[in-house]
Amino acid sequence: MGYEKNKAHNLMSLIEARKLGLALLAGCCVVIFTYFISMSDTTVCFLSAGNRQPYASYTVREDAVAETQIIQQTLEIAGKETEDLSETNANAPADDETVGDQKREEPICDVVNPRSEFCDIVGDVRVQGGGNSSAVTLVSPRRGESRWQVLPYVRKHMRNIARVSVLATADPLAAPRCTSVRNVPAIVFALGGFTGNYYHDFTDLLLPIFLTAREFDGEVQFLVTNIQPWWLLKYRPLFRRLTRYDIVDLDGAAGAGQVFCHPRVMVGLRFHDDLVIDPPRAPRGLAMRDFTGFLRDAYGLPRGRAERAPRPRLLLVARNRTRRFVNLPEIAAAAERVGFEVVRGDAKFGDVAAFAGVVNSCDVMVGVHGAGLTNFLFLPERAVLVQVVPCCGLEVMAAHTFKRPAEDAGVRYLEYSIAVEESTLLEEYPREHPVFTEPESVHRRGFYEMAEIYLGKQNVRLDVDRFRPVFLRAMALLHDQ
Repeated sequence: MGYEKNKAHNLMSLIEARKLGLALLAGCCVVIFTYFISMSDTTVCFLSAGNRQPYASYTVREDAVAETQIIQQTLEIAGKETEDLSETNANAPADDETVGDQKREEPICDVVNPRSEFCDIVGDVRVQGGGNSSAVTLVSPRRGESRWQVLPYVRKHMRNIARVSVLATADPLAAPRCTSVRNVPAIVFALGGFTGNYYHDFTDLLLPIFLTAREFDGEVQFLVTNIQPWWLLKYRPLFRRLTRYDIVDLDGAAGAGQVFCHPRVMVGLRFHDDLVIDPPRAPRGLAMRDFTGFLRDAYGLPRGRAERAPRPRLLLVARNRTRRFVNLPEIAAAAERVGFEVVRGDAKFGDVAAFAGVVNSCDVMVGVHGAGLTNFLFLPERAVLVQVVPCCGLEVMAAHTFKRPAEDAGVRYLEYSIAVEESTLLEEYPREHPVFTEPESVHRRGFYEMAEIYLGKQNVRLDVDRFRPVFLRAMALLHDQ
């Protein structure tokens, strides 16, 4: 659970370490975690499971303003929340702390991790819904009273997500009475945050939900705060395989004021790193290939492994807005000359299954860095992902985002950094401009300005002669099966 021994006398040093971790996190999140921006207005409708009537319609706005506002809020409150939460969670006993003459059995919540918070609570556990004030209570005679305020999302400083109160008490009168009893585990988590950005859908929610719930083989119930019905509908094939039970909206009529009692409740989601599963820390030793296999099963994808073929299929990801290939026909012709059958396309909002089928039919996927490359998850093993990195100075972020996740999934990874001459930024700035000659000076100005220039204004005119060795390398990898 991430606790260390002897916390009682070491609490202040842990708080200082936590502050340092949060400061590092705040700096890194600007560079690494929030570059995948699409701009679209989409209205979707959710059907109630009970009567199949429309429950609600939502208009989803995904743009740079919304995402960067969240980042700015994160940076502004990180320091303040560190102080507030250090005081709030200081009452949480350590692993080896005793209550009276009784030693506590195990930790309940890990709130020290600088990235996420997670509780695993076993016993008489009661979850009370209530709008923005959901609460979880453990009744146990072996524990003294302890309280935590836990944010049930893998980015613990999100401002637009309400915290869940967690109480451990020996007094049954301090706990609410059950209105629903179910003898299966439950997981309390929140939607919101970066929900709606395709990359963050997977790294912040779908993979952590899989990592947390898979060990129960469907015998687990999801209790969700800040629910987004359109989002659950979009990924319905995955949720059908993760739980056999209704998903409860803790904030809505079905959840607010109700008390759901379970023998085990997890608050928050297991999280190792962005789009990464660390098998030694995962239940049942789950690995990234288990997740991609789960996705293939859920969407009925036939190819588990890329086999040698006389004319392999290559998918060119055709983005419609920024960071798109402006000479796509020329790139496709170059790939065909090397011996590929070329497919062009990009995912449409809400239609995950259709594009997953296209991706799975291909052996190579080539695209400019962006959320759309998350679709590599549907490639068969031994396929090749080629990430084209825009100018200037984005290599570390790009590799962090897709290199290890792809390799852990059994997909070979190639990376190509464009030259300045391949960037359409040359149409706006002279070659001697600091945008090209001193990109680090642009990065130092902060996320807004960096993103506006390098992510929001830049497209790619690929030099097909310079890129030809990448096509040849991808072909060679496919032949080396």
